[in-house]
Amino acid sequence: MHPSLHRYRSCALLTCALLVAGCGAMTGAPRGAQTAAERFRIMPPQDEVVGRADWYRPRMRVVGVNSAATRTDAASGGTSGAPKDSIERFGAALAAARRWDSLAVVVLVDGRVVLEDYAAGVDANTQFDSQSMHRGLLALAVLAAREDGAIRSLAQPLADFIPEWRAADDARGRIRLSDLLHNQSGFVDPPYEFRADSPGMQLFIGDDLRGLVLAQRPTALPGKNYRGTALDAQLLGLVLERATGEPYAKFLSRRLWRPLGAGEAWVRLDRDGGGTRTFCCLQATARDWARVGELVRRGGIAQVAARERRILTADSVAQLLAPAPLNRAVGMSWFLEPTSLVPRSVAGDRPLPVPTAFDAKGVVYAGGRGGQRVYVLPAQNAVVVRIGRIRNDFDDGAFLNPFIAALAAKP
Repeated sequence: MHPSLHRYRSCALLTCALLVAGCGAMTGAPRGAQTAAERFRIMPPQDEVVGRADWYRPRMRVVGVNSAATRTDAASGGTSGAPKDSIERFGAALAAARRWDSLAVVVLVDGRVVLEDYAAGVDANTQFDSQSMHRGLLALAVLAAREDGAIRSLAQPLADFIPEWRAADDARGRIRLSDLLHNQSGFVDPPYEFRADSPGMQLFIGDDLRGLVLAQRPTALPGKNYRGTALDAQLLGLVLERATGEPYAKFLSRRLWRPLGAGEAWVRLDRDGGGTRTFCCLQATARDWARVGELVRRGGIAQVAARERRILTADSVAQLLAPAPLNRAVGMSWFLEPTSLVPRSVAGDRPLPVPTAFDAKGVVYAGGRGGQRVYVLPAQNAVVVRIGRIRNDFDDGAFLNPFIAALAAKP
């Protein structure tokens, strides 16, 4: 396994693990928004992926399509949306998924739901905290903006979008968009401690994301080290909003979410009229994440109500999944091989586990902390989504291989 993945595990998962702390400016938040201190007091437990999302304000709606195709009155808990023979076919895989504390499992084959399973208390309409899996969707949004001309090229320097970094002696302005997308910008995340005044906590519930992000300085030259950071994804969100002239939620809804046929989703803002938390924290259903996976599987084409629509070019999707220059196990926030995403804060000095290899070729996935996953299986024409309780021992191959075996079996 590429050694730089260890740094990704430490950063990418730690950033989404720490959703219980608060920091940032403690006063001066606009009326109607919370201060970071207020958010700190009422945040749910850090491992909670299901629960009330309205504890946080302000949020912004990602407007979706309100139709029978995106909403169901499925009963809470149990298997739904699949015939009995499919349930039997996937029985062993489903049992394995439950052992991994899965709360929602959705399987598509050729774009059709062949299996859905939900734990007690959740159903097809439940919106889950996506953790850092959101970054896979963010990368698609950046590519869409490039196709639209709002972004001229992924080789553009950040100074084109961040005038605050245009001084001749400011090397940050010369970092390219592709450096952010490939996690080779040279930035590291602000230091974190479990304290209200910890700089790293401002990423999660502080009320001045722009000020925080623009104050950071890289620790290495771009293109020299691979390090998956929340900061890279947050900078991409800032660039995207400035390039398109739209709040992230509006651009995402118009350009990807509604064309996919997805239902309502939510993102978090740092303050009223402020920036969007793009490195994490999208609230969406497992079904709608399956739509994202299907878009990638079909090379940028979505099918909604029997109608096909090209949303992204095949070239953009190929670019999304091309190995990063410094880490061939990862594309643009999509993983190209099994990766053990164990935070260093959990693993300590112990060796990180070696993940189980996939039993099929070409599997790619968007991943978030603790096993939040959208797997794309091109050889099986399939997509598998797993949303579940945080498992720091999550093993992608051990989870997915029973599904690969079931997909290989004759229906």
